[in-house]
Amino acid sequence: MENKKPIGEVSIENIYNNSTVASDKEGKFEINARSGELLEFKRAGYKTTHVRVPNGDMPSYFKIILEHFWAPQVYAIHDWKYDSTAEYELYKHELEFPRMTGLDIIQHPFSAMDKRNQEIWAFQDMYAATQEEKYIDYTFNKQLVTKLTGLQGDSLSMYMKRYRPTYGQLRNMSDYNFYGYVRKTVAIYRKGGSSSGRLSH
Repeated sequence: MENKKPIGEVSIENIYNNSTVASDKEGKFEINARSGELLEFKRAGYKTTHVRVPNGDMPSYFKIILEHFWAPQVYAIHDWKYDSTAEYELYKHELEFPRMTGLDIIQHPFSAMDKRNQEIWAFQDMYAATQEEKYIDYTFNKQLVTKLTGLQGDSLSMYMKRYRPTYGQLRNMSDYNFYGYVRKTVAIYRKGGSSSGRLSH
């Protein structure tokens, strides 16, 4: 985060299948992961970072940012809004790249077909979807769910996977309704219910 330099020897784990790899001296790595799975990035001296694999096509560029523990205090304030703002600044050029629709496509077909332009537009779609998944991760997190339900370990992971709410659900819930959602779904889960977890509220 501080100097934008690559970081080697970062441990990357897919927490869904427990596969682990390490980044090389250029910060590059390869790991098997499917859409929706969560990757964990760890290295001594840096704060652990989580990235959920987005749905759809993956663009050829994707930046994972690690932050030093000794970073200035302003960087220590972590919430969904702060992280989203920081990431937006990092990808600002790509995210503000104008999209072509309707008449623009007809008038400029070669620009619309340009591989680089299509890649940027695909990234914009992926970025929006990823931000929604991050919001869910920040809100529907293990610490809070454990505090509300007492679930831990495999039971906690299974419950959270089965009853993971949608972005739309969470954005339309008050804190009271969200806690009610957790209480309602964990009761169904403990009774062995087969609901997918996408309950209305």
